[in-house]
Amino acid sequence: MTLRLVAVALAALLLAGCGTSGSQTGVAAIQPRDGRSGLHLSGTIDGRHIVVNDGAPVLRLADCDVNDGVDVDLCVFSREINGGFFAFFVENPDVLEAGTIPVVDDACRSPRCDDVTDGAVVELQFQPGAKRLRATSGRLELVDVVEGQRYEGNVSLQFPDGRLSGTMNVIPRPDDDEEPVGP
Repeated sequence: MTLRLVAVALAALLLAGCGTSGSQTGVAAIQPRDGRSGLHLSGTIDGRHIVVNDGAPVLRLADCDVNDGVDVDLCVFSREINGGFFAFFVENPDVLEAGTIPVVDDACRSPRCDDVTDGAVVELQFQPGAKRLRATSGRLELVDVVEGQRYEGNVSLQFPDGRLSGTMNVIPRPDDDEEPVGP
């Protein structure tokens, strides 16, 4: 009888472990730390379905496009739920403040994007070092902005061939020595 109970308990543990998958591909979503942080976006761009559900994205307020001249960018490095690289950039983070910030399609190139003040210049990247995709319109509805420490609100981005929307509550990771997943 004892052997049978051990077998039933082992089977229950194995079945319970199967319920943690965050997607059909078996990649578990990273959950927010104490409900404080996360990047949760979904949409379709150029026929490609994009889903990001990351409770611990890497936040950098630094020059994230070092080959284009010296400037400061808001950089959020993450992964799509299928494990693919994902990066979200605001080329002119000085415009970010609580309230609704329009996303503008400015022809600026880094570091000149820092001079754009009529809205946020937002770009996405799907491979490290690959060409970035710039949003053509949209808005960032931010409820909390603490420079380099917290960017919280709703994201709605329009691209020439798609949309991406969701929420962000991005803060620095607790371990500053942790390596980012991006450049």
